[in-house]
Formats: sequence, structure tokens, C-alpha cells
Amino acid sequence: MRVAGFNPIQLAATLAAAGTALVGLFIAYHAYRGLRRNDSRAMWYLSAGLILVFGVTYVVALAGQGLITARVLPLRYRDAFRLGVRLLQLAGLLSIAYSMQLAASAPDEQVRKD
Repeated sequence: MRVAGFNPIQLAATLAAAGTALVGLFIAYHAYRGLRRNDSRAMWYLSAGLILVFGVTYVVALAGQGLITARVLPLRYRDAFRLGVRLLQLAGLLSIAYSMQLAASAPDEQVRKD
């Protein structure tokens, strides 16, 4: 059985990737809201890292998968998309790690206590 040219496993993988991209964008949106609410350098890096890791990478991966599956792009570009996604993930994780370093080294009076 094929739906829109996909076998059931391909269709499930595509739907899971789309769902992951949507949830990632939701997390990225809330990270941005947190940045606007708590305007600090550490929060800026945390927000940027979350946007990269949970928003941008999944959208790029989904777009790449869609373009290659639809044969808009040749299969030889698959590894380039994979590398791009991994580099975006690394940049996001480095940004999150740097935000934690900034927050850990901030004086106690600069850390907001609720």
C-alpha cells in the first residue's frame, strides 16, 4: 500500500519529522519569549541555542528530506543536508553551553530569584 508515493514507513517518518519540526518551533518560540522577558546576555545565548537546536535544525532536515524525496534535489545532496543539520545542532549546543557558563559566572545579585 502506498500513499502519495510513500510506503507506510516513509509516510510515518515524514509525519514524525513534520511533528518534530512543529514542536521544535514551539520550543523556539517560548525561548524567544523568555529572552524578551529576561533580557540578559546568558538568556540571549540560551534562546539562540534552543532556536537552533529545536527549531532550525528540524525544519532544515525536513525540508532537505522533502526536496530529496520529491526528487527536486538529487540524492547526492543528502549528505550535505545531514552535515548542515549536524553543524547547526553543534552551534546550538555550543550556544547553550556558553549561556550556562555565563549564568554560572554571574554574580549572585545578577541572578534573578523568583
